[in-house]
Amino acid sequence: MQKELKGVAWALGIWGALSVIFGGIIFAWPGITLKAFLIVLGLYLVASGLVMIVGSLVNHQGKWIAGALVGGISAIAGLYVLANPQITGLVALYVIALWAISAGLLQIVAGAEGKNSWWLIVSGAIYTLFGLYIFANPAKGAIALIWFIGLSVIVGGIALIITAFEANNEINKLASKKS
Repeated sequence: MQKELKGVAWALGIWGALSVIFGGIIFAWPGITLKAFLIVLGLYLVASGLVMIVGSLVNHQGKWIAGALVGGISAIAGLYVLANPQITGLVALYVIALWAISAGLLQIVAGAEGKNSWWLIVSGAIYTLFGLYIFANPAKGAIALIWFIGLSVIVGGIALIITAFEANNEINKLASKKS
């Protein structure tokens, strides 16, 4: 059991280290990160659409026509993303901005209704301001979003590394008590 737990701790540590490295790459090349994301999204939509079309045509059971249509729409959407990454990126950015504003306002309302919920209000205000910032400055908002993702990956990676060290220390304490 102790050996398995140490393996889990190591896995968390490696995951954390890779997250920090990935976040650093995002910070180093934010423009490339956005372009790469849109290319991967386009390829994913085309590939999944083709799989759905072929699967629906091969298997004529149930709602195979609907599956073929959804696959066709996915493939077309993927081709559109690949052909028009700037427009796709802008639409995705506006959807994220709307989500951030909506989520932020809901957090503010929830925080105002609760006791000692000032963290919710602060968080909601940050989300709302971030969404408004994206609408006001889409180009800078896109870079800010990429940096936000990079920062969250780095912070999450650091948390995983700390968790791995703490888990390893606990495992060592347990092992020394058994001895």
